[in-house]
Amino acid sequence: MRVIYDLFRDGLSAINEAAERLANARQQVSTGRRVNVASDDPLAVQRAIGEHATIAAVDAYTRTSDAASARLSAADNVLNSIVDKITAALVAGSSARGSAVTPSARAAAAQAVRGLSASLLGDINTQFNGSYLFSGTAANTPAYALVGGAWQYQGDGATQQVEVERGRLVSVSFDGHRIVKGTDSSDLFTALDDLAASIDAGSDAGVGTALASLDRAFDRALQAQGRLGADERGVEDATVRLSALRVAADARRSKLEDANMAEAVSRLTQADTAYKAALGAVSSAERVSLLDYLR
Repeated sequence: MRVIYDLFRDGLSAINEAAERLANARQQVSTGRRVNVASDDPLAVQRAIGEHATIAAVDAYTRTSDAASARLSAADNVLNSIVDKITAALVAGSSARGSAVTPSARAAAAQAVRGLSASLLGDINTQFNGSYLFSGTAANTPAYALVGGAWQYQGDGATQQVEVERGRLVSVSFDGHRIVKGTDSSDLFTALDDLAASIDAGSDAGVGTALASLDRAFDRALQAQGRLGADERGVEDATVRLSALRVAADARRSKLEDANMAEAVSRLTQADTAYKAALGAVSSAERVSLLDYLR
């Protein structure tokens, strides 16, 4: 059976199809996206959802990694300060030994040691964003305090850890007792008090005992620096890997969702030409009169 061309039905259908292609092309150019709704490419949308999930997970790890890096950097600065001040206390104590040291020099050395002790107390009780770094998981409690005339650790032996990438944990709080006393019989602050008192009394034996205790505290601080440094390197490595993972996931997502702008502009030009041609064809056909059919 012969199908007769119907001007209004077929002509308007051609215009509508051309208009739809033109609208789609315009949307791709204006948004820069090849896929705007699921029906544009269902398979691409499904795969893009997976890439978006990957990017979200990487971003979450990145935020955690950045926060951990900031805390570790703050703790590292504190440990550097502790090492420097223990070194200064060792120098002050050593300078006060011997019979040739004058009383005024001893008094100055003892005062310097007491000042270093107060400063070290401030270091071990350092806060970062409102939480104490060296109180273990007891983040709301200062690490050390003088209670009833004796130095006491008020934190706990646990440490808070965060996952900076899958399977990689780093500590973001620290056991101050492990640094200040560890397994030693005397903690750092008691050793400093004993050192100052021995200097005042002119007791070289007492100074020597206190200096030996400070030497052990110095070693513990260096060990803490080493552990923290390993975690800092771990965070740096994780940051590099996370950045590479995000770039790769975003590239895959872009290939699925984003439009090739050169191709999109070309399709827009073609769609615009086809739409105008459809309009022109129908318009020309409508101008045919009865006389044209009678010829």
